[in-house]
Amino acid sequence: MSGPAPPWPPERRRLPSPRPGPPDAVERTLRTCPNCGAELGERKCKLFCPRPGCGYYLSCADYL
Repeated sequence: MSGPAPPWPPERRRLPSPRPGPPDAVERTLRTCPNCGAELGERKCKLFCPRPGCGYYLSCADYL
C-alpha cells in the first residue's frame, strides 16, 4: 500500500496580487499612445492619437 491519498481537489498556490499604482498613474498609462508616447485624445468612446502620421486608435470594444 502507498501512503495517504493526496487532497482532492489539488491545492492551488495563491500568487501575490500585483499592486497597481495610484489611480491617476493607471489612467495616464491607459491614455498614452503605445506607438509614440503622445496623450490619446477622446472622441465619443474612442481613443486616438492626435499626432499626424501615427494613426493609433482604440475602439470602444477594445477597452470597455
